[in-house]
Amino acid sequence: MKMLQTMCAAALLLPSIAFAAPPDIGDVSVSQAEDRLVTISYRLTGAPAIVTIEASTNGVRLAGSMLTNATGALNRRIEPGDAVQTITWQPRVTWPDQKITDGSFSVKLTAWALDNPPDYMAVDLTSYSNRIWYATADDVPGTPTNNLYKCDWMLFRRIHASGVRWRMGINGDTTGKYTPHTVVLTNDYYMAIFEGTFSQRTLIVEGTRSENFIPDNKTTYATYEGLRGAAAYGYNWPMNGHAVAADSVIGKFRTLTGLDTADLPTEAEWEYACRAGSATCYHWGSDYSQATFAQYDWRRDVTQTPSLNTEHGGNGNYSAQNVGLLKPNAWGLYDMHGNCFELCLDWYSEGAAYCVPGAEVVAPVGPTSNANGYRTCHSGSWMHDYDKARAGNRLGHPAGGSSAPFHSVGYRLSCSADLRNLR
Repeated sequence: MKMLQTMCAAALLLPSIAFAAPPDIGDVSVSQAEDRLVTISYRLTGAPAIVTIEASTNGVRLAGSMLTNATGALNRRIEPGDAVQTITWQPRVTWPDQKITDGSFSVKLTAWALDNPPDYMAVDLTSYSNRIWYATADDVPGTPTNNLYKCDWMLFRRIHASGVRWRMGINGDTTGKYTPHTVVLTNDYYMAIFEGTFSQRTLIVEGTRSENFIPDNKTTYATYEGLRGAAAYGYNWPMNGHAVAADSVIGKFRTLTGLDTADLPTEAEWEYACRAGSATCYHWGSDYSQATFAQYDWRRDVTQTPSLNTEHGGNGNYSAQNVGLLKPNAWGLYDMHGNCFELCLDWYSEGAAYCVPGAEVVAPVGPTSNANGYRTCHSGSWMHDYDKARAGNRLGHPAGGSSAPFHSVGYRLSCSADLRNLR
C-alpha cells in the first residue's frame, strides 16, 4: 500500500517522505478556551493536500467518531501557502474536566498527497462539489452504514489495486465465459460502498426532491445507456473512453459532484473489488449454504417461487432489498453477491475475446463491440441462485435504447483515486 503522506504532531514535526513537491505540515499549535473549545492551527506548504486529524489522550487514540464535530481546514483539499489554517473541536469525550492542562492531550495531522488520498470519500448529493475525505471507516460520521450514505450522500472506499497481480475468472471453466487468467490493474480507484439507490438517483437526476419525497434505499434499476448515453452517439466504451452524455445519470453526477472521472467500473475493477483479496467463489470463501450466504447478500427465496426449482433456498424475498443491511466484504463493500446485478463498462465477450488462457492482461478494457449490443454485468441478484453470485460469474445484458430497466440490474459507481485534476 502506498503511503506518500506527511504526518505532523503538535510541537513535533515528523520527516516528510521525499517525492516531487510534497505537501508538508508545520507550525502546529493547540489551545483551549474556557468553554473547552479546542483550536488547532497549522500551515501547509509544498503541494495541495487533503488534511486529516487524529487525537490522543494519555497516549490512547480517541475514536474517530469523537472527532466528527471538528470543523475547519480538515478532511478537505487544502491549498498550501503562508496562511494559518484552523480547526476547531468541541470535546465530547470524557476526561477530567475535558481540559488540556498537563500535556496528556496530543493531536496528529496528516497531509495526504492528491495522488494518494485517504481511504474514504463522502460526496454530497444535495450541493455542488462538496466532497469530504476520511482516513478510516471509524472516522466516517455516523459509521459507513448510516442511512445518510444511502440517500443524501454517496460514500466511496479506495481500492488499492495498482500493480497487484491476481486471478480473474472461475477455476475449471470450460465454456469460455469465465476462463481464469491473470490480471494486473495499474491504478487505485474509489468504489461506492453501496449499490446506487432510488433516493440517490432522484437527487442526481432531478437535483432536488419533491415535498412528497419518501426516502427509498433499495437498489435502483438502471440501463447502461441511461447511465452513460448511447454508443451510437459517441458514448462508446472503450472506443470513446470515459465520455458520457451530459444528460445521463453519470453525466449529471459529474456536474453535481465535480468528479469528472466518475463512471461504471470495468469488469476487472469490479471483480477485484468484489474479491477483496480472496481467490474463492465468494469473498468469504466457497460455502454457499443458506446460513452463510444470508449473512452477506441476498438471493432468490425459492419458498416464495416454488415453480423455480433450485437446490438451495434464499433470503431475497423475490425483490431488491435496501442496501447495506448485511455484512460487507473485507474492504467494506456491501451487497457484492446478490441483491442486484451490477453493470460494468465492458462489452460482453466470451472465448478469446474475453481472454487468452494463460495470458496476463494489464488493465483490461474489454472488446470494442458486441454483436447483440450486450454489456457485462456481475454480482447475481435477488431473483437468481448462488451460482450466479460467484465473484467471477458474468452475464451479458442489453445496453438499453428502448429497453426499460430490468428489475434485477443496478449499478455501483467508481472513480479515479488520483485527485490532482479534481475541480
